[in-house]
Amino acid sequence: MSNLRSWLSRIETQLARPVTYNVCHHEEIQRRLAQQQELQRDIEQHTEGVSSVLRLCDILLHDQDACGGGGDGENDSIQQTTCSLDQRWRAICAMSLERRLRIEETWRLWCKFLDDYSRFEDWLKVAERTAANPNSDNVPYTVAKEELKKFEGFQRQVQEHVTQLELVNNQYRRLARENRTDGASRIKIMVHEGNCRWDALHRRTAAILRRLKHFTGQREEFEGTRESLLVWLTEMDLQLTNVEHFSETDTQHKMKQLNSFQREITLNTERIDRLIVFGEGLIQRSSPLDAALIEDELEELHSYCQEVFGRVVRFHQRLSQPPVLKEEPELFSGDKPLEGSCELIGRSWLGRSQSQGSAPATSTHLLAPPLECSGRETPVSVCDSIPLEWDHTGDVGGSSSHEDEEECVSALQVRLMSECSGSIKSVKRVSLILDDEEQPEEQGLTGLTTADKQSGVIERWELLQAQARSNLLSGQREPCQLTSDLRDITSWLGWVTSELERVQVPETPTSIQDMEARVKQLKEMQKVFAHYKAVMLSLNLGSCELGGSDGPEARELGEGLASMNQGWMLACTGLEEWQDSLRTTVMRCQVSYYTVTGQWAKLFEMTSCQGLQNELRARQSQVGSLQGLWSQLQPAEGGGEESVEAREKLHVTANKLRTLLRQVAHDLSVVQDTVLRPLSWTSRGEKRDPNPPRSFFYRVLRAAFPLHLLLLLVLVLACLVPLAENDHSCTLSNNFARSFYPMLRYTNGPPPT
Repeated sequence: MSNLRSWLSRIETQLARPVTYNVCHHEEIQRRLAQQQELQRDIEQHTEGVSSVLRLCDILLHDQDACGGGGDGENDSIQQTTCSLDQRWRAICAMSLERRLRIEETWRLWCKFLDDYSRFEDWLKVAERTAANPNSDNVPYTVAKEELKKFEGFQRQVQEHVTQLELVNNQYRRLARENRTDGASRIKIMVHEGNCRWDALHRRTAAILRRLKHFTGQREEFEGTRESLLVWLTEMDLQLTNVEHFSETDTQHKMKQLNSFQREITLNTERIDRLIVFGEGLIQRSSPLDAALIEDELEELHSYCQEVFGRVVRFHQRLSQPPVLKEEPELFSGDKPLEGSCELIGRSWLGRSQSQGSAPATSTHLLAPPLECSGRETPVSVCDSIPLEWDHTGDVGGSSSHEDEEECVSALQVRLMSECSGSIKSVKRVSLILDDEEQPEEQGLTGLTTADKQSGVIERWELLQAQARSNLLSGQREPCQLTSDLRDITSWLGWVTSELERVQVPETPTSIQDMEARVKQLKEMQKVFAHYKAVMLSLNLGSCELGGSDGPEARELGEGLASMNQGWMLACTGLEEWQDSLRTTVMRCQVSYYTVTGQWAKLFEMTSCQGLQNELRARQSQVGSLQGLWSQLQPAEGGGEESVEAREKLHVTANKLRTLLRQVAHDLSVVQDTVLRPLSWTSRGEKRDPNPPRSFFYRVLRAAFPLHLLLLLVLVLACLVPLAENDHSCTLSNNFARSFYPMLRYTNGPPPT
């Protein structure tokens, strides 16, 4: 019994000890099952002994003779021993079976965990290979867009597999909670590695998506802004076309609409400048194909802006400037195309101050357009197209002093007309040629902003051109080549400086043709400056690339570059001074033209007043003749109501003629004071062909004036016809009340009826 008790204690201790596993492997499970099998065999071997002890105890309880001496105390002890042995034996059998089942269940859990983790790891390897090689570096926009869609789907796939990772984690937590993990922590390491790899994959996928979204978002933002600006430009183009060609409003209303266009341009210029800077950054960061496409789009927007803004400025000039002559056809067929005329964005009417100290070399890129015809007839154009003739027959009743005054005015007018017709076309032609070159350098796509922003775009464009030239020649250029180019530019600067000093000598031009030749020489000089500017920028960029050495050649090259830059600034200053002097000379010619035109207009007004005065005097003599005729034909008895009415009409007509004569005389005296006195110094002995300009309204009025006078004469004669004495119908009694003349008031009472 004691041996059985010790065995039971040992078996219970072994069964109570938890099952531990060294490694997560099938062999480890087999070893634990083998140990459990040995323990199970040991239990089975002691089954007979335990059964015999239980039978013996049962016999002792039923045998009164064997336990008769002990009484009830021994029976209770045997009974307790039997129950305890039976319970312990049953517990040992159950624990042995449960231990074996636990080991087998552990193996099943391990197999399930390993299978799930193996599938997750296989997917993880494929996903890591996909995320390791994204096609997102220096690729075209279309490829980046496709890659973005691909990785968006891949990110959704990563999020879907997080449930599989959670399943593996839950399985591991159960194994750890039930103490089914291995001692080598292989399962723990596998789970930790899987979590870390999934986190890294998720972060990398998010980073790739952010990079792709940033790249495509920038391009989409650029395209969206460009499209909105193109839509705005198209709307402005249509509105400008409507105002310019289809609107029937007056000039003031059109100027208000142009001012609204100015405000819109001012608001959108900052957007255009930001878009160009943004596009330049995209060009540097994009692939070659996308860079070329973006550059073309910027050029298209640039050209469209120049076209629309140029139209606005030219239309504003036509509305604000005084009418000019129609230019000859050959003025528009020069060597320079009209595409450069769109660089008219930075005009002063747009509210932007122009910088006066800018470099003159850039101005060669910005040519002003030729002035267009306003479509309206000016006095000069009317004079050139329809020559007018003087009507000397109208000077009836004038005195000899009046005739002398008319001859003086006619001589002055003839002289002014000959000067205008002989020089206006040449002056305008020279002005147009010079205006082509007088645009400030800060004009360009963003010319509606401040001066530094206006010049920024063009300076960046020229710098990009110089960088392209420098990059093209970087593989072939050596220090000796730089020195040779530097020597050429230095020699050219010396020549051009002396040439500019020669042409800036103050000399009065002898003719308009001489002035035109000087302006053309300035244009050629500016073209040469534009060519050498790109070469100079390329040399400066090339010297920066070779500036790392400290040898004597590098120092000599640096000194030469400094001297070249200083000479360039002096040459640019000289060119600008020459351009300013020519502009001043041409502006003086224009001021003289406008002065002559104003004096001519005053002379034309004075001539019109004199002609009208002569005609009124002639009509006054005719009215006097009519009054004399009426006094002879008046009835002796005083006549009736018709006679009184005719007499009153003659009186009213005479009063109107006297009033008109006084008004014309007053206007003529005012005009003579403003015209004859300033022009008293002019020579009156020169022969001129009279060709006075007259407006269309005046010609119509003068042509219709005899017709009006004829109608008036017919009306007067109709009133003078005597009526029959016996014709006193009711229809003739009140014809004066139905006439167009106001009702007369009789001071001495009505006449007798």
